[in-house]
Amino acid sequence: MKIFEVAIQKIRKPNRTDFVWPEWWGDVVGSVDVVAYEDEGKVREGAICVCSNSTWESILLKHDKSITARTVTEANIKGRKWKPQREVVTDQGAAIMAMVKVSNGDKLTSTEASAIDPDDPTPGIGKTKLFDINDIIKEK
Repeated sequence: MKIFEVAIQKIRKPNRTDFVWPEWWGDVVGSVDVVAYEDEGKVREGAICVCSNSTWESILLKHDKSITARTVTEANIKGRKWKPQREVVTDQGAAIMAMVKVSNGDKLTSTEASAIDPDDPTPGIGKTKLFDINDIIKEK
């Protein structure tokens, strides 16, 4: 698998954004997975993509300066910036009960404390999966 970034133009409208891909993109779009893209309000932004070696060879033949090969490290830096890990509620009931006890000044059990620790796997409050290009490639 190959990792690359493609620069895309964005046309921003009040209720939507149109993406303008390179003219030849239709030749490969079915064989490329876009796994993260920049969204910082600029007109030209990047998208991290993965594809097979044979698709990569056909992309290289386009000699397009909007395409840049990326390393695993580069892809992870950009992917983690564009798709940051966030805290999420994984068990609303457990999270609420622990927070009620905290707000009342009551002592939490170890399970309740774990439920509101986003770094602990106990259901309650957790984190989204960290962007990892190697994990994405393994799933392909």
